[in-house]
Amino acid sequence: MTVTGRNDLFNDLERASSSVLIVEPNPAERSLLRTTMKRLGFGRVSEAVNHMTSLDKFEGRKFTHIIFDAKQDKYPVQEWFSEVIDIAPSIVAIPTSADPSVDDVFELLVLGAKGYLVKPFTRDTVEASIALATKGDPIPDIIKTAKDRNEALVAIMMTSLDRLATVQRQAKQFQTAQRELAKAEAALRQASELAHIFAKGGDDGLVEALERFAVDKCRGPATRLGRLRKRLSTTRLSTDTAQ
Repeated sequence: MTVTGRNDLFNDLERASSSVLIVEPNPAERSLLRTTMKRLGFGRVSEAVNHMTSLDKFEGRKFTHIIFDAKQDKYPVQEWFSEVIDIAPSIVAIPTSADPSVDDVFELLVLGAKGYLVKPFTRDTVEASIALATKGDPIPDIIKTAKDRNEALVAIMMTSLDRLATVQRQAKQFQTAQRELAKAEAALRQASELAHIFAKGGDDGLVEALERFAVDKCRGPATRLGRLRKRLSTTRLSTDTAQ
């Protein structure tokens, strides 16, 4: 993720009590990520040089997070990730890639990854990715079942926008709703970036999907107020014609 400024979602105590496994074949990137995690205050950080050997790390240990390279190697990543989820169903999994738009990364999200991290990463992008993956809303199931990926991505964006608008209205009256604002704003940013990166056909494909969504909304079921207005308009027109 490239969203920043969400430090408030994941506090210092939670970081210190976390246990992170880094799976990265590149020694320089592995070292940089480990150093970054330590500077961010994460308590326990372990490493594995590839996907296959990382499975041994789970013997007798429990990890709260796993950050792993999404590139295929001798061990198919999706097959490996399915094994990880079987071993640790509640783990917060974050794939990393220099090209997160590839289908392989998207498939990992469908399988249960909670976020993604774009290479080359910085301290801010690492922090934001982990915070949102840990504390943000899970990626909706619609993305797993939709026939059209772009329509699913747009639906997630619009759902996040609608939720943020609702929370903003409630925050004017209720103190509890004010505390939800940061999370709702982060969810919208996450949904927007998810759509921007993973839309089929790039930005053009995303815009087309947004247009279809808007048109479908206009053609959708009328509200009670809309039906009433139409009925009144029809009645008024009939009366005028009769006169």
